[in-house]
Amino acid sequence: METERLTLRPLGPSDVDELHALHADPEVMRYLDPEPVEHFLGDSFLAAHEKSTGRFVGWFEFKPVGDGVVELGYRLHPEFWGRGYATEGGKALIERGFAEGGVQRVVATTMFVNAGSRRVMEKCGLRHVRTFHVDWADPLPGSEHGEVEYALTRGNRMWQTDLVDLDAYFARTGATASSSLTELHEAHVRAFPFENIDVMLGLVPSLDLTDIQDKMIARRRGGYCYEHQLLFTAVLERLGYTVARRMSRVMTGPRTHFMSLVDNHLVDVGFGAGMLHPMPLVDGAIVDQAGWPHRLRRSEGRWVLEKQAAHGWEHMHAFEPDVEQRPVDYMAANYYVATHERSPFSRQLVVMRLEPGLSRRLVGSKFTVERAGAEPEISQVEDLAETLKSLDITLTEGELSHISSTSGTPVEARS
Repeated sequence: METERLTLRPLGPSDVDELHALHADPEVMRYLDPEPVEHFLGDSFLAAHEKSTGRFVGWFEFKPVGDGVVELGYRLHPEFWGRGYATEGGKALIERGFAEGGVQRVVATTMFVNAGSRRVMEKCGLRHVRTFHVDWADPLPGSEHGEVEYALTRGNRMWQTDLVDLDAYFARTGATASSSLTELHEAHVRAFPFENIDVMLGLVPSLDLTDIQDKMIARRRGGYCYEHQLLFTAVLERLGYTVARRMSRVMTGPRTHFMSLVDNHLVDVGFGAGMLHPMPLVDGAIVDQAGWPHRLRRSEGRWVLEKQAAHGWEHMHAFEPDVEQRPVDYMAANYYVATHERSPFSRQLVVMRLEPGLSRRLVGSKFTVERAGAEPEISQVEDLAETLKSLDITLTEGELSHISSTSGTPVEARS
């Protein structure tokens, strides 16, 4: 194969002398243990030559290490360092692997102290997954700091996962990279409001992850299911979880709700602030969701989510676990939900918050405060700005005026 400046072909016996010279360079081997050069011959190791000169630059590794998983590696002569060749060759192999080779995940490892290789991994789109320690028989200098693993999944590219700012997200939610799935789920629901304010401002919410982060993290707003789930699932994938993004049907409406399956659990941070914790995919499983029991059951090949109400179990939504979704599916559903006259989110303001034992819901001009085990308290909104502020949302005067004019909700109390 060829890149803009390199030709890549499998290493063979004719390359042994070049390999010996490369591996004899102390700078090349600074962070590596020596191995017989015969280990590097074959289709998984590719000789790299500079197109303009034909000179041997080094080699790249793209070796299968599991079902759909390959390991990326490289060694280049120091005189070719700093020219972008490692990134160029690595990106080309990843592109081909995802497009033609059935590759689902690319991994790479190096020593923690090898800053140069870590930068190359990041430029190739891989992100840090873990730091680990190995009990080496003859440890190299710097090995006391450990090894690092980087990874990129095929889904990362499709879903913009590499764009998520984990530090900013954790600062907003209070969670950490070591938090459990249940802790991450609860932290997200408690930090971000469920709301359709953009829709009420005449906008179709952007599903670009950069825009979602700006809105929900930098501007401390919320969103509805698409925004919540795109952000949360990106975080989960960056943390090493395998995510299956799915769509469900709410009540008898169209299949438009974005939910996900992770570790054999339903993950649903964007269902109207209704689920505080993941639900195990076990027929009949009941989980207390902040004081309101929810149940999952199987019915005719679907999973049905239900909420316990005074009259029994109330249907929430239902989904088929094996129907794969792509970004364009959510784009179409998002447009429908934001614009169609029959969509409940296109006609009235909706803002919801959930915490243990307490649910607060603003729908149109009606504000409902419900405590677990008690009758709901319902009131009419007299001051929209104050009500939104109590739900942790602050809008500009222009935004408040626009929403008030379209929803009939007073901006401030009238005497």
